[in-house]
Amino acid sequence: MKNIAFLLLVLVFVLQPAAARVQEDFELEEMTAFILQAPHGVEGSGLAAGGSNLSAYVFFESYYQGNMNVTLDLDLPEGFVLRDTPVHSFSLQTEYDDWYRLVDIYIPENLPSGTYDITATAVIDIEGNNHTIVRRTRLRVASKEEIADEVSISALIIPSDEDGYGDPSHLSNTLVIRETSPALKKLLKATDLQIDRKELTSTFMGVEVSNKGESTVPVVVTYDILDIKTGEPVKAFKPTIMGMKADTFCYAAITLPPGSSSLVSLPLYISDNAMGGDYLLRVDAKLTGSDWVAATQSQKVTAISRKWGPIMITFASTLLGVTAVSLFFIKSKEIMDRFKTRNLVLISLFGTVSFAAINLPMTVLWELSHAIFGPFSFLFTGLFYEILLYMLIASLVVLIPKPGVISLFMMVRFLLGGFITGSFTPITFITLSMSAVILEVMMYAAGITGKNPDPENRFRVGVVCGIADMVSGYTSFSVWMVLYRLFYSNWYITANILIDGFLYTFIGAWFGISLGNRLKKVAE
Repeated sequence: MKNIAFLLLVLVFVLQPAAARVQEDFELEEMTAFILQAPHGVEGSGLAAGGSNLSAYVFFESYYQGNMNVTLDLDLPEGFVLRDTPVHSFSLQTEYDDWYRLVDIYIPENLPSGTYDITATAVIDIEGNNHTIVRRTRLRVASKEEIADEVSISALIIPSDEDGYGDPSHLSNTLVIRETSPALKKLLKATDLQIDRKELTSTFMGVEVSNKGESTVPVVVTYDILDIKTGEPVKAFKPTIMGMKADTFCYAAITLPPGSSSLVSLPLYISDNAMGGDYLLRVDAKLTGSDWVAATQSQKVTAISRKWGPIMITFASTLLGVTAVSLFFIKSKEIMDRFKTRNLVLISLFGTVSFAAINLPMTVLWELSHAIFGPFSFLFTGLFYEILLYMLIASLVVLIPKPGVISLFMMVRFLLGGFITGSFTPITFITLSMSAVILEVMMYAAGITGKNPDPENRFRVGVVCGIADMVSGYTSFSVWMVLYRLFYSNWYITANILIDGFLYTFIGAWFGISLGNRLKKVAE
């Protein structure tokens, strides 16, 4: 028994230092954070091109509440060129104290392609006791030709939304720049006033990057907007933001798995001094941590200034509508006294019929027609909004050829639509008031209404209604573009105005006179 007790005691003394070392090593891993990335930002296996530079990232942090002396040794494969000292010594004084370094490494162009191991060894001295931690990462080296065949920029989408998809509110390959109105600039100059605006216009561009290779490729996507003649970067499209260069914000780092593609969104900032014109957008995809461009794509873009025409039209239409409504309320008694009670009842009846026959059905058919016909839905909706509407307007003018009848008709439609469907919107108010004023003025000037009215001239009524609807239609497009920042192609506006605005309106007014004559005979 004494021999067994003696052997157990010896065994305890032998195993205790080993257990202590294991416990110390385990505690050391818990008390430190040691990271090695090659290149910087890539966890696990990285990629580098022969004949290029890359930046490896070494990070060490202490969680020990005391002094920790560290000697770090970086071991590179044969042929790699380290542009820094291989050994670094530093001292971490307290908990959460850290040390990091970006280490520049050059990969020779004649280095054989393959996978190489990079090792970082940290020897830690804590109160005279040394401990060792080793970190190892793998780096694949390939020729530039091999990587260029694998990585490509397959699509550029500008402008786009925040997710990189196309922005339908603006024309493709355009940048909208802020530009003070020339008239406003002259006014400010004449009054010795100045505009000191430092805000930036911002938009996004979508970039699709593809990896056709069999290994994971980490890339950083950047862009430049160049002068199309000189090829020099234009600073107005990459201004200084909060004291920092825009390059700090305008990049995206992605990791592409084998045989995949990724769509990324890049912010694009435009300063107020940017000039309109054609520019060259160049997008580069660099290997992460490297200065070598693996793929590049160029595309011409056009910077366009803000369109002041729609803005001025919207402002004038709003002012005209507010003025017309104000005059109506000021002189409401005089206006209403011009009409007999039966006239007011008839106007209300026509307004109600137009609401029931046009507004209510189109609340359902509007979305359905857009889903079926797309941009050509106006060919269907025009049957209600133009032909049927102007049939009622023309027939009402035949029955009551007096100034103000159209305004009252529009008011009934507006009130019914607002109270029943909740369509009290600025656009509805502006477009209806503009349409009413133009129709009133043109019909009075053409002799269709007034002292000696001639409301039965089909051609004259059709032309007047068509021109008036073309003007109000263009006004409607301008209001939508300004208030909702929508974009309409010129062909769409032209087709809509000519077909929906003039042709359908002319047809509706032509048949509306026949309807009015028949109703007039019934009334008589």
